[in-house]
Amino acid sequence: MSIILYSELHAGGRTVKFEGNGGVSSDGLIVTDEGVDGWYSTPDPKIALSERGQGDGAHDITESDILYSARTVSVHCAAIGDNRQALLESIRRVLYAAHRQVSFRLVDDSSDTYVTGSASVSSDGEWHEHWLKFTLTIVCARPERLAWDARRFQLVPAWDSGLGLSYGSGNAGLAYPLSYGRSASGSRNVGVLVNGGSSRAFPVFTVNGPFPSGVRLDFPGLDAGLEFSQPVGVVPLVLDCRSRTASVGGLDVTRHLTRRGFPVVPAGGSVSVSLQSAGSGWVDCLVRDTWM
Repeated sequence: MSIILYSELHAGGRTVKFEGNGGVSSDGLIVTDEGVDGWYSTPDPKIALSERGQGDGAHDITESDILYSARTVSVHCAAIGDNRQALLESIRRVLYAAHRQVSFRLVDDSSDTYVTGSASVSSDGEWHEHWLKFTLTIVCARPERLAWDARRFQLVPAWDSGLGLSYGSGNAGLAYPLSYGRSASGSRNVGVLVNGGSSRAFPVFTVNGPFPSGVRLDFPGLDAGLEFSQPVGVVPLVLDCRSRTASVGGLDVTRHLTRRGFPVVPAGGSVSVSLQSAGSGWVDCLVRDTWM
């Protein structure tokens, strides 16, 4: 089993640290030798089988039918302090996560991953002179564990809608020497989405305008593509491949997608992406290694 170096609970803009591997964090919290349940295993499968009327077993299923339930993570912890007041203060830091969406990060000797969900705290109430054991439980609607550090890159157009001959201010006529604008050879309109995890990954594309005629992303090698028909201005357009939605300023604008081929990056695989739109904006591409 991997050695837990430390873990963190993020909630409401605050971070609480739990030390592992025999140490005590500055917050007075540790992960005990009991470790973390539900981290190094898959959640329960969510598969509907149809029994054969004639013959043994059930009908065959496809890989797309193999799904999983929500993940439940139980962290066995303890608060360490010189007195009862110090112990209570450490527990209060954890209880701040109540009624909040939380992220729980665990760093061991081979990985750095996190999950998101809601947190609860339970304790048997048995006080000792300098420590108190409790259990932190996170219920995660999204069962995947995601890499804390994302893979990111930017795409810029291979051409700009403003390129071409310029007649100068006031349409006074062509100015010599002629300038044909930015060279397409210096553009970066192609990139590769890489997933080094054990489960499928869902990229997120953030389109920063201006793109006066909308934006189009192609995925060579896949029968997939994304095309947004409306202009993209100051407020970024977010294309989320997990929810298969487009949003601007938090508002759903998926109805303006004329192509909805959202890509999925397979485990241990990659997907190429190219920007096929004119404009002077850029596209931020993000994908995280995903583990089940």
